[in-house]
Amino acid sequence: MKTYRGIIKGNTIILEETPDLPKETEAIVSIKVIDKGKEEEIVKKHLEFLENPHHGGKLLYKKREELYER
Repeated sequence: MKTYRGIIKGNTIILEETPDLPKETEAIVSIKVIDKGKEEEIVKKHLEFLENPHHGGKLLYKKREELYER
């Protein structure tokens, strides 16, 4: 099953891309409303993460030999 994005106009849904199905194929449509504000917030957080990645905490060992000294 593939997900398609589209816009509802009355009782018609206009899809952004053409589905790979024969004409007049019956289908079940499930609608999920897209929250534009939430979507923009997620994109902003992803971009912030890419600019300032978390390195998993402080560096415990600078050299491999320090690991064996403990």
